[in-house]
This record gives sequence, structure tokens and C-alpha cells, in this order.
Amino acid sequence: MNPMPWLLSAALLSHPAAAELSVTPGTGGQLVIRGRLALPEQELDGRLVLAGDRIVCAGADCAEPADATVLQVNDGLILPGFIDAHNHVAYNALPKWAPPKRYQNRAQWQRAAAYKAFKRPYDQLKRSGLSCEMVKYGEAKALLSGVTTIQGSPAGRCLQGLVRNAENPQSGLPVSSAHVRTFILDVGGAPKIDWNATDAFLIHVAEGVDAAALAEFATLKSKGLLTAGTAIIHGTAFGDEEFRQMGAVGSKLIWSPQSNLALYGQTTRVDLALRHGVPVSLGVDWNPTGSDNLFDELRVADRVNREQFAGAIAEQDWLAMITRHPSQALALDSYIGALRAGLKADIVILSGARASVGQTLLNARLRDVAAVLVDGRLLYGDRDAMTAAGRADCDALTVDGAPKLLCMRTPGVPKGGQRLDEVRAALLKVYPGVAPLAAP
Repeated sequence: MNPMPWLLSAALLSHPAAAELSVTPGTGGQLVIRGRLALPEQELDGRLVLAGDRIVCAGADCAEPADATVLQVNDGLILPGFIDAHNHVAYNALPKWAPPKRYQNRAQWQRAAAYKAFKRPYDQLKRSGLSCEMVKYGEAKALLSGVTTIQGSPAGRCLQGLVRNAENPQSGLPVSSAHVRTFILDVGGAPKIDWNATDAFLIHVAEGVDAAALAEFATLKSKGLLTAGTAIIHGTAFGDEEFRQMGAVGSKLIWSPQSNLALYGQTTRVDLALRHGVPVSLGVDWNPTGSDNLFDELRVADRVNREQFAGAIAEQDWLAMITRHPSQALALDSYIGALRAGLKADIVILSGARASVGQTLLNARLRDVAAVLVDGRLLYGDRDAMTAAGRADCDALTVDGAPKLLCMRTPGVPKGGQRLDEVRAALLKVYPGVAPLAAP
């Protein structure tokens, strides 16, 4: 993603874009967003000032450049772009999978005939040369819920210009391909990590509920990989002692409750993780057994928190679990994860703000995503707002009954001229059962 100026065209913005968004066009290259801000320390009525791909001021006292375009957000909430901390993005072209039974560990269902049969279309799509389309479709699905950065994409130059792919050089961030490393296979085969080059190592560990799953923690330690730079994905089999050791060294946890419940009938003891000071991030995992979107995953997490964890996750922590905590787990907090001067202009605007940020997130539906910016570029949002912003040439779709536009085309990269309908058509030609972008 190359830094680009704010794409609002002053000539086209002479009327309110929607009930919640109104625009006063300016002649300069900066943008001011006024409204209720979810800042790292507090919520307040204030301003964001954007210049190109960066936030240059965030707060109540930001000076507005005289020639800036002003976007006024009424009855809404302005938040940092969401980060899906773990998602097998290419698999999100697949529909839901109903496991025929509950499993004890990940190896069991991956070897099962039922899963192998379910996975055949994925293999067929890859053999048909559609890996780029599969991931781009998954990125578009994530963008609908305000996700601006996602972990779990394979490398590829075609993956540039939409959602940031955290571990890839195409993320649009000034980090090397070694900065974030991931490992999804058996922990016994985990590679050695050069911690001089790698700041974040994300690894599946203890995904399951039996002794075999738990034994992976000992293997991780024996390889010298339980460190402050390690983020453990799942940890479903962990108990108090494992989380104590994680907290002692500063390791992080990435939690995917819906997928855990579907496959194993129980999920990670996040209450124990929090007791030992382990930062927790949320990830949808994948479409087959995960939630349809990040908002639904938050609601699953909230239900588990109330029913099993006695409210150990505080209301104010929900935003941190999809912004600040994953940015730290990915060692990208110098660039993303908050509305703060100097960080990238990755922004989500939600309609219908509630009394608190936590309540707004837990009540949010896909139709409430009024606008999403990545690198200061408006990529998705309400159709009227997008049209007024000069983005009428983007792809029209109806999401949760609301008219939206999504800008998928990224000129200058392989397959970058594809529109959303072209990507979807290519996938459907090989596999008619491709999952919808949004659940009906």
C-alpha cells in the first residue's frame, strides 16, 4: 500500500453523504474528522486531522487547517481500524462446516474423513490458480466488519492495497518479511527464530482439550520459544500454570472462542490468562467453524465471559482486544492500533453509538459500518457517502439490508484490476458453494 492522499473530492461533496455523515469540502489535501473519538485513554468529542496516510492530531484541541475537508460524524463513533489477530484468510471462501463430533485436539479433525471431504473445494480452488482471489475475497469479507489489518494471509504481491496482511511485506508498513513470523503446523516442527530480525512470532499451541494438546506447551518451551515476542494462538488446553508462565515472560494470547466451541465443545480459559496479566487478542480463525464476522465473534466472547468467566473481561477491554492488544502481539503498535498522532490513518466509523465503546461494539451489526479507511483512503462504506466521496465506481453490494460500496481494485499490482464481482465469479466458476460475503 503506497501512501495516498485522502480521496474525497471537494467538487463532489457539496451535500450531506448520509444521515450520520456530513461534509464541508475544502481545497487542501488534509482531512478533519469531527465527532466522538475512541482514543486510547478516553472517549471524547474531538477531531482527527489526517494528512495523507497518517494521523497528525487526535483530540479535543486539534487545530483544523483552514483549507481542510471536514467530515462531521453525528450519532456515530470514530475508532481505530480493527485488527483480526488470527484468521486463515484463504479458507474464508469456504462455507460453514458442521463437525460431525467434538474432537480432543486439532490433529484429530484434520485427519478426519469428514474434514478432508469438506476441504476438497479449497484444494481445487488453489489448483485452479485462484489463491489471490481466495485471499482477496477473504479480505473483502473482513473489511465489511471494519477490519483493516488481518493476520493469516499467505504471501503474494497480489495482496496489496486492501486490508493489511500483517506478516507480509505487502502490508504497507515499513517492516521486513521477518518482522512477523507465523507457524500453523505441529509445534514439534517449529523453526528457530532469529529474534534480532523477528519481533513477533505467532504459533498454534495446545489447540484442543486433551493431554496431547497440552503437551505442546512443553515442546514450545524446550525449543526456547516461550518469550515476550511469542503470541500463542488458541492455548485451549492451558490451565493456571501455563498462563502463569506466559505472564512471567510477557507472552501474548490470541483467542478464537467460536471455533474452539464448534470443534472441541469448550474454549480457552481467558479468565486465567487475564489473572496472570497475559494480554488477550481476538481472532475469528476462519469461516468454516468461526463467526461470520468480527462483531459476531465479539458477541460469542461476551457470552462466554458472562456465562463462564464471571465477567473477567471488562467492558472497556473489548476494543483493546481488537486494536491495541493485537497490534502489540504483532509488534506493529508503532504503526497501527490506536487513534494517535503519528500512526497510520486506519479508521472505522460506526453508526448508532451507544453509551460506551464496549456497548457500541457488542451491539454493532454489519449495516452499522458507515466508513472504513486504510492508509487514509476510503475503501468501504455507506453507498451515499462513498458516492459523494467520488467512489461511485466501486463495487455495489447490499450488506445486512444496507446499500454499501467496496473498492477492491488496486492498480499496479497483479490482478489488481479485478472488481469484487469478477473475483466472486472466478471462484464460483470452480466451486459453486462459495460462502457469501455476509450471512443473509
